[in-house]
Formats: sequence, structure tokens, C-alpha cells
Amino acid sequence: MPRAPITARPQSVYIRPAPGWLEVCEREVASILKKPFQKYKFEPKLQRLKSTLKVSHCDWRQALECVFRLRSAHDVEWLFVESPCSSWQELERVLQKSPWDEILPQKDVSAHVTIDIIRGFTSGSAKLRSKFCEYAKIEHVSEGTPIRFKLELRDQRVRILVSLAGEPLYKRDYKEVLQAVAPLPEHLAASCIQWVLEQTEEPVGAVWAPFAGSGTFGFESLLVLGAAGPGTFRKSFACEAFPATPLTTIQYLRRKMRENWEKNPVPKIVFNEMNEDVMLILQANTKNFSSQAAFEFQKGNFWDFKMPLPETGSVMLLLNPPFGDRLAKKSSIIEIYKKIGDRLRRESEKVSVEVLGGCLCPDEKTWRSLLSALQPENFATHHFTHGGKEMRILRWKKKGANFR
Repeated sequence: MPRAPITARPQSVYIRPAPGWLEVCEREVASILKKPFQKYKFEPKLQRLKSTLKVSHCDWRQALECVFRLRSAHDVEWLFVESPCSSWQELERVLQKSPWDEILPQKDVSAHVTIDIIRGFTSGSAKLRSKFCEYAKIEHVSEGTPIRFKLELRDQRVRILVSLAGEPLYKRDYKEVLQAVAPLPEHLAASCIQWVLEQTEEPVGAVWAPFAGSGTFGFESLLVLGAAGPGTFRKSFACEAFPATPLTTIQYLRRKMRENWEKNPVPKIVFNEMNEDVMLILQANTKNFSSQAAFEFQKGNFWDFKMPLPETGSVMLLLNPPFGDRLAKKSSIIEIYKKIGDRLRRESEKVSVEVLGGCLCPDEKTWRSLLSALQPENFATHHFTHGGKEMRILRWKKKGANFR
């Protein structure tokens, strides 16, 4: 009996959030599932696991929509195969029956295969990978391929997953120049912004991004506030090449993403950067946004500029101050964060709009220094990881003495 088309069968996908941002990603996924681009055949179920999210009983086309829309995720993986497996013989039967032709556009292609074994019938990851490649008729490579499989052997079950994105979803393709020192990945920036926005009471009228670097905080605020996502700018995803993926679905999703971007108003983004070479990179990186967004550039020291004010709505501040490799020699990071807090407190007291802020802090000392100087009416702190190191983001809201 022929296998039913992939769009006629309910599917399961696993969504891997930015490190430390499981709850924010869960809320974003729930919002996408609640308000899909179109009506789908199945009613999906969202489940939070230890460090990932599972969407089961999902329409294949809705799984693809998640890839195009999710800003706070690292990857979306399709559960390709799941079966009991307690021996090499059973594994070979599973691999032999797996419908590789739904994923692989041709035989003898290169793919990356990750092996994960927990209490399986074997601990031989090299042999598992070899068997996998043999039956899938692929060649394992460490990097440089959009086709990325994961074989998980846990207790007496085997699961095979494949990345729908291919390359991580934080690779947005909107930056012309990627050069930066200790860059903040886009999905981490988007998660920070979505979390900061959870306490706003009115629309954001302007975004101020001091210490702008290559512009990630500013650009991601456009994606968040403009209902855009990876599929708005990214040129391709691995799932587009799967034989099982209808071309019409991809065309529809790309059209919807562009329509969303073009119809949703976005605030002015004000970048501040004192390094002249970095400013040139920043200006080059605005190219793909110029038709929809308005930018202002403050070239020089952060301390010399006033807070930009919108005609209506609140102003959102997004700060990634220099630390680590970006910190100048003999500079006191504690004093820098205290100075930032003092400056922002004074600026907030002068204005008649709501000020919404988020600032990255590399440790507790910088966090305490910023908080004591800023003295916000209300604040919250979220811990996450970046490059294997624990980070904090301080979120605050402040209404100046002249708040209308």
C-alpha cells in the first residue's frame, strides 16, 4: 500500500530554543500555533520538555511555518522515525524501511549525522553512524551541508530527526557584513527583546541601541515589532529541498512573510556607535531594511547624545555594553555600568514618555552596579547563556517626572 503524502499525515517536531529562553520561545510558538497563516488539517499540541518544545499532531505545512516565523529558536527538527529498537537487527530493519526519499533530493549526498546514545543496546556511536549512512546512502561530513540528521538511541527506542532549517535559525541573511567582536546571536537578541516587551503598556515609537556594533539588537527589534522572522530575509532552508515539501507551500510562506513585513509599521531605530569602522559596517547592514525602516546614526560617544524621543508611544533602549574582548584595556567594567545607569536615570527623568529598557550584564557585579545607579520603578532579571557563559539581562521600565 503506497505511503500517504506527508501533508496527509500528522507530524511531530522538536523546537530547540535559544539557550536559557525556553519559556519565551514557548510563548512565541503558542502564538504562532494559535494564529497560523491559514487553516490546517490537524490540531497541534504543544508540550514543554526539559530543554526543548515538542509540537505533536501537527500539519507538515504548519511545521514549515514555524521555521519561517520563529525568532527565538535555534532549530526546528522533524521527528522522521520513531520505533522500538533493542538490537542491531531491529535497527537495520528500521533504517531499511525509513522513507529516505521524503528528505533526500538524491542519493549519495553529504549530510551531517549526530549520534546521541542514552542507555541503548550499544555505546558504539561510530558504528551507529556508519549503519545510518549505509542505509540512507549518504556520506557523513562534519560541516558544510544543510542536511543535518540526529539519531537518538534511548533505552529501547530509536528516533531519527532531521533539521528543517539546516543552518541554525539565527542565520537570518539580512546582514551584508558579518564582521563583529563577540557578536550576540540573533535568536538570543530576539529572545531578550521579546522578554523586555512583555512589560510594555503602549506601542514602541522609537528604539535606541547604544554600543550598536553590527546592529543585531536594532535589527531584531524590527523583526519582533514588525511581525517578521527568519523567512522574511533568509534565502533558503533545508526543508525547501526535501522532495516531500510542496513547492506551493514554500512560495506561499515566503509571500506571507514579505506581506507581513511590508504592512506592519515599525519604529525608527537609532544606532549609536563610536568606532568609525564599525559604523561603516552598521550602515552597510541596513541595506535590506531600507525600504521599510527608518534609521538614524549617532556617530560618537554614547555619553554625548540625548535619548531619542518618539512622537507617540514609548522609547525602548537595548544595550549590549562592551565587556570581555570588547572592553578597552585599563577600563573598569563596574564603573562603565554605573555610568550607564546614572546617565539613563537622568535622561529618563527629563522625558515625558515611557522608557522601556534592557541591558546585558556579564556578571552579578555589573548587574548590581547598573541597578543601583539606574533606580528603576520596576525591574526584572533573566539569566541565560551565551558562548557557554552565564549572562544576565536587566529589564526595567521608568516613567519620567514629566510623564503625561
